[in-house]
Amino acid sequence: MRNPRHIRIESGELKKDYQASAEQAQSVADELTQGSPGVVVTVDDYVTEDLPTLPCARLWE
Repeated sequence: MRNPRHIRIESGELKKDYQASAEQAQSVADELTQGSPGVVVTVDDYVTEDLPTLPCARLWE
């Protein structure tokens, strides 16, 4: 994976952490925070080997 990033998606009690490429993470963050009140998406460099890959990551390329 090129430029892996940590992406955290939060909505109320739901908190999900994944790893994704920088481009995928930014695309997801842009899409989920547009017009979705209460959804918080954080992208950072805290990538660990145990983070699952973003589901359906190819859709965000």
